[in-house]
Amino acid sequence: MNVKKISGIAAGVALAFGMMAPASAVTLTAGDLKITFNAFDAGTVNYGNSASVKCTSVVACDNVAGINKAPNSFGSEDTWGIFSVQSISKVSDGSAIYTAGQGGKFLTGMFGGIMDTAVEVAGSLSPTTTTFGTGGWLNMYETTTNYDSSFGPSGRLGEKGYNGITNVGGTLALEAVFGAGVSGGNTEYTYNSTFNNSTIGGNGLGYLDVLSGSLYDLFNTNSQIDPNGNARDLFLKTTFSQTGASAAAGWTVDASGDVLGEVGEVPEPGSVALLGLGLAGLATLRRRRRA
Repeated sequence: MNVKKISGIAAGVALAFGMMAPASAVTLTAGDLKITFNAFDAGTVNYGNSASVKCTSVVACDNVAGINKAPNSFGSEDTWGIFSVQSISKVSDGSAIYTAGQGGKFLTGMFGGIMDTAVEVAGSLSPTTTTFGTGGWLNMYETTTNYDSSFGPSGRLGEKGYNGITNVGGTLALEAVFGAGVSGGNTEYTYNSTFNNSTIGGNGLGYLDVLSGSLYDLFNTNSQIDPNGNARDLFLKTTFSQTGASAAAGWTVDASGDVLGEVGEVPEPGSVALLGLGLAGLATLRRRRRA
């Protein structure tokens, strides 16, 4: 009996299994998923109440007189914030897959980099502001603690860091960017929001492309089609308003919403092990032929 060969095959099986097993402790199942979240947002407001197009470029929007720029923003950024995933469920049958804190795990993160590129104010009795943005990113982490919104915008640690989210030893679960094409007939805008000028209550939406993270292979499915026919990985929609909680901490608004997406097939442990054994066996066979 060749102990070295047996040990080599065993090591090959273990390596193959380790490489293909999900790196995240949050277990997902294949299918149509809805991720619900709560968020706090720092945004640019006060474009005025007179009905008109206020700006049609990032530079022009930055220079609209009287605006209140998003607190603690970077450069021309007009929207950034933090979020916490409350649940993940299957859309088709409503079954619950994950709830915040399950197994001692939380999914929290940051978004930002969205720059107002076109802004229009409409209405006279109750003016509303519609913004179209460009750019934008979103990072989600798996951690053992939930976010703490009481730090407010001052809790930001550099462009893509926030106290209690990025400095607690978590794992990057998803890195994504907002994809252009959120508005039909326009291939530039990545995010669209509309809000009442008095209450700052409104809604927003955008499409996301995942780039990396422990859940990348599961969510990189191009399952969501934007109004311009582009295949995206995720569709995000949110409802927001200014409340006592957000105002007290210095946020512009707090929000809730959901992200829709498709999760690809997750390999069964048995099939993964068999595949690993097959790969190891193939390697052994090749070595024998060479000998």
